[in-house]
Formats: sequence, structure tokens, C-alpha cells
Amino acid sequence: MSDEPRGRHSRPDDETRPIEPIGGRPLATDPEPAVAAALAVVERSLAQMANRVTRPLLDPPAQPYRLRPLGRTGLAVFPVVLDASRLGEAPDRSTAHRVLDAYAAAGGNAVLVDDAADGGAAQLVGTWLTSRRRREQTVLLARVGTASDLTAAGLNTAADRLLRRLGTDQIDVLVLADHDAGTVMEETLTAVAGLRDDQRIGHLGAGDHSPERLIQARVLAGQRGLPRFEAVLPVHSLLQRAAYETGVGPVAHAQELACLPRSPLAGGFLAGPVPTRGALRRLRELDPERAERLQPFLTRRGTRVVEAIVRIAEQRDAQPAAVALGWLLTRPHITAPVVAATGVEQVWAATSASGVHLSRSEVTGLERASAE
Repeated sequence: MSDEPRGRHSRPDDETRPIEPIGGRPLATDPEPAVAAALAVVERSLAQMANRVTRPLLDPPAQPYRLRPLGRTGLAVFPVVLDASRLGEAPDRSTAHRVLDAYAAAGGNAVLVDDAADGGAAQLVGTWLTSRRRREQTVLLARVGTASDLTAAGLNTAADRLLRRLGTDQIDVLVLADHDAGTVMEETLTAVAGLRDDQRIGHLGAGDHSPERLIQARVLAGQRGLPRFEAVLPVHSLLQRAAYETGVGPVAHAQELACLPRSPLAGGFLAGPVPTRGALRRLRELDPERAERLQPFLTRRGTRVVEAIVRIAEQRDAQPAAVALGWLLTRPHITAPVVAATGVEQVWAATSASGVHLSRSEVTGLERASAE
């Protein structure tokens, strides 16, 4: 186990410290000039990242895995976060609990739930935490804004609903799904401040926020003394690289955000086997919705990437999913990918990524195969 404290109720000393002036100039009261100046910092960060070489984990650690610090929160998480949002699809509670048991048995300690309208998954996680007495060992992340708006009233209602379903008094990281265009960012962050002061949440994370919104939120946090984002959960994988690497990634680096990539297996496409159009036709007959999600990846590039993953997996006697996730774990500033699982076998495949230590040549081969 890591020596890092869980720190469920801790806050960094400089949480509300105003951001430093850029280039020696004082920040304007109007956030727009500050946003422009911050963008210049991000551009410099992007240039620096372009020249930085990948640093794969060449030497296996003494333990099969090590917990990773979650940004500045004081929390530490397993290298793979379990997205429990689909556990509500399980046929019964025991099946869902077996998935969570398998994750915990592998060393997993971070679970994401969603503010879904029915709340079935959150309730299943809550009953598991209680029956297994795992709350103190589990970092709980909860995403809001999918079944509610991000107004002050909407946030308070969603947070209370999640706390009730989870059977706990605090959410460790509250994740805002995206920017609510109908709500002023300052209202949202002010409401978050109230939740934090009441100790209903510990820290704040961003979901699908654009680089500009992340910068705006950081400026507001510095100027108004409001909570700042400590983590970001963008879509990022070997097949979905550009948006993160040229947009959110440099901002996350500049703001010291923990990055928890969502959809790291591209909807299961990167978990193998090598795709064929015949297989997609059969999948379309069995599961039309999933086939529709995978269709955009069935390209020459997509096939090339899966072939590279499968080749490495066969050489290492590893699961293709573990290799795809292992690539993410070599990337600078990536804390842990977020993987949805509905079966024990999927949990085993995903969590085994913590023991996959790719060589530099393997990382280079994967990046060459996934180049746009």
C-alpha cells in the first residue's frame, strides 16, 4: 500500500491561493485578459510537451502495482479506476458485487459512479461498500450533470441524491460532466464551495470541459477564492489522441491536474481481437447499439492499432486490454484510466494492466501504429 494519506477531508494549504501574475503583470478583474494570458502559457506548455520523450515503466517495481497520487488532493488511487456506471445492467446484486469484489481483490480502490436517473449502479456500489466495509479504503468519484443541471439547486439536489444512494456522508471527488451552457461558471463553482464547506464533497474534477473552460475555471478560482479543478476525465485512448494531446493535455499539465482518461479502450474496440467486417456484421445482429459505437473505429488505422496491440499481448502472454491501458500508463501526467466493466473477466483484463511494463520500443510501435 502507498504511504500517501487518503485525506478524505484534507485540502491543500494553497487551495484558494490566487494564481500568480503571468509575466509579472497583475491579473485583471475581468477574467477575459487573464484567459488570453493563460492561453499563452498553455501554448508554451504544448511546445515543451512536444519535445518531451515518453518515459515507459522499463523496470517493474517490487510490487505488482503502486498507488498513484491523485493530483494535489492527497488521495492515492490504483492505476485503473473502475467505472461502475453500468453495473445497474447486471442481472442481480450478487453479480454486480462480484465485479466489485474482483476489482478490490486486484488492489483496486477507486470507483466512479454517475448521477443516472435510476440510480441503480450507485445503490449497488453503496450496498457493496456497506456489506464489505470498504468505504474507508475506497476513493469515491461521482459524476454529476448527466441527470441534472449544474445550477446551485441542481448541484445540491444531485449531491444529496448520490450521498443517499451511496450510503455515505462524503463524495471524495465530485466530477462535473461538462460545462452547463445555461449556467454561469461562477454559480457552479460557488455551489461546489458550499458542498465542500459542508464536507459533502472533498475535491472537484472536470469531465468533458474544453481547454478554454478549464482556464476560465482556474482564473475564477484564483480571483474569487473558489474551488479549483484537481482532476480531469477526458476521452483519451490510442485511437482518440489528438483532442487530448493538443488541447486538454497541455492545460491539465499547466494546472497540475490528475488525468483519468475515459473510454481508454475505445468502447472495447482495443480489447481485441483484430476486427473484421464480418465480425462487425455479426455484432450488428447481436448488439446493434455497440456495433454502432464501434463502426467509426473500423478503419485501416483502427485495424493497424489493434494488430499492434495483439502482437505485443501475444509476446507477453497478456490481455490486449492490458496492453492498451499499459500504453496510457506510460504517458506523462496520466494517473489512471477509467474502465467500465460488467463482468469479472473484464475486471481481470483491465486490472492486469498494472503489471504490464512496456518497453520503449513497444511504446514507439504503438504510437507509430496510432499516428493520424
